[in-house]
Amino acid sequence: MPLSQARLAAFRILMNVERGGGFAVDMLHDDPVGRLKEADRRLVTELVYGVLRQKSCLDWYLDSLVERPLGRLDREVRMVLRIGAYQILFLSRVPVRAAVHQSVELVRESGKRSAAGLVNAVLRRADQAGFERACGQLPLDSSRGLSLRYTHPEWLVSRWIDRWGWKHASVLLQENNRPPKVHFRSNSPRLGQEEMVAILEEEGYRVHPHQVRGGIWVVDEGDLTKSSLYRRGQLAIQGAGSQVIARLLELKPSDVCLDLCSGTGGKASQMAQLGNGQASVIGLDSNLARLRIARERHGEQWPGLRWVVADGTRPLPLSVRFDKILLDAICSGTGTLRRNPEIRWRLRADDLARLAGLQLSLLDNAAELVKPGGILVYATCSLEPEENEQVVERFLSSHPGFRFKTAYNEELKPCEELNPYCRDGFLRLPPLVTQSDGVFAAAMQAAE
Repeated sequence: MPLSQARLAAFRILMNVERGGGFAVDMLHDDPVGRLKEADRRLVTELVYGVLRQKSCLDWYLDSLVERPLGRLDREVRMVLRIGAYQILFLSRVPVRAAVHQSVELVRESGKRSAAGLVNAVLRRADQAGFERACGQLPLDSSRGLSLRYTHPEWLVSRWIDRWGWKHASVLLQENNRPPKVHFRSNSPRLGQEEMVAILEEEGYRVHPHQVRGGIWVVDEGDLTKSSLYRRGQLAIQGAGSQVIARLLELKPSDVCLDLCSGTGGKASQMAQLGNGQASVIGLDSNLARLRIARERHGEQWPGLRWVVADGTRPLPLSVRFDKILLDAICSGTGTLRRNPEIRWRLRADDLARLAGLQLSLLDNAAELVKPGGILVYATCSLEPEENEQVVERFLSSHPGFRFKTAYNEELKPCEELNPYCRDGFLRLPPLVTQSDGVFAAAMQAAE
């Protein structure tokens, strides 16, 4: 049986992630994977995300099957063992014999032919029932046990237990190991909700409205990137939490707006949409490649959008002042561990202080460009107070010309269970509510 191209693609992506070469979500949409058959693309996605989500648990179990410490093996061999073990332990539809054979072929293809016998022997000892028994013996009343069972770094598990308690932290850990939902919205001034849904259903998609608020839609079945609306730029794939943030700006058609840290332009295009296509919107980002994607995706639908390449942590090359500024800041991304599971293995506790410094630099520069009476919205996809409430408090203490503005109101009221998260005026949409990324936001207004 020849080596599966899907498994080879998954191995190469995972090795690239391991070396810090990018995010899996981006590599899964690159050409090598895109050229595979649909069934193979699904297998690549399953293997990549599955191994990233279960990494520490897989390593813990494999360590019991290898005669020498797993950490002493070449990392190519470790990765092949993880991919093989994931298939045996989590994918019941893959025959064990096929998983073992393909793993042996994969380690040979990786240039580690001498490890073929080791891979064969270890994976033949892997046993789903034995794995489940071992997991069942992990103490779930300890941070170490929870860390292994739900595959998050122990320092992060301990933080969440201290902040929310055992029950809430345990639920969040489990949620982070589930695939995220895909959310979308109309991205055209000429495409209404009913027409959009009708076209998608005619093409075979199944969708439903999100509980958070109207205009946010959830995919039940189908790959939206293949839809005619997405290809024409009339539909935008954007997380539910992200779609709520721009509404805090209270946009008007006459507004001049800045989307700082614009990325690929999802929020900038939504700002144009909320301004009825008449608001002037600049999307600014330090990454030229991202802004090129933004222009391709959104420029035709919203001709009023403009793009500027600049580093938001430095004084900005803009002479205009803005009615509304949205700063969706670079952050730890702990609210995105469903979608970007590799973050949990890259992040370190001391990163939070460093990121908070960057976030304050971004806020300081944004504040210089807000008109009197204008609104500045600060947002992250982090769950950590050092990057959220504490950053806002530090900003307001050093900028007396801004006041805190309640970010949560009746128009945005999504569901009763959200109320406890937003009673203090901050907007918090945890992963449990969005079924995807967790987000935080705060609105601040400049003095008249």
